[in-house]
Amino acid sequence: MSRQPDYNFKILLLGDAAVGKTSLVQRFVHDRFDKSYLMTIGMEPSEKHVDLKNGTKVALSIWDLAGQERFRFIRHTFYKGARAALLVFDLTRSATLKGAQKWNKEFTENCGSDVVRILVGNKEDLKKEIAVSSKECEETNIRIKSEYLIRTSALTGNHVDEAFTRIAELLVKKSS
Repeated sequence: MSRQPDYNFKILLLGDAAVGKTSLVQRFVHDRFDKSYLMTIGMEPSEKHVDLKNGTKVALSIWDLAGQERFRFIRHTFYKGARAALLVFDLTRSATLKGAQKWNKEFTENCGSDVVRILVGNKEDLKKEIAVSSKECEETNIRIKSEYLIRTSALTGNHVDEAFTRIAELLVKKSS
């Protein structure tokens, strides 16, 4: 029987529609990728335990929030109790990086400024279609006071576990 987690944190995946939030969760929790796009309606919860290098066990309650504007009126109810967010944008659509700033503002308004946030540029496997420079990513990362910037690919799985593990590490560090 595995031992109980040392920590339990609620984290949100925030970002514009179709940036790959659900795909990141599917890759992290179930190690799979589904090519067909299914819009998230409202919110989709998941949970996964992460074992940190120092032996700490962390339970992540992952809330994947719908990115469509029409769900805005119900979203605030999902923010309650969240300690961190992965602010996800699509590296092939520069408008979604600006969207991440809007999402950060909404996150801060609902959860306060004492939260953990990391900026996640997804779809890094689409090398020829990348529309956002490293400089733009770094400037946005500083502007929104994100603790970490990472490029991921839900398709290949590249850096996906690292993004979630990093947020767990930052949350544990902040709690101790």
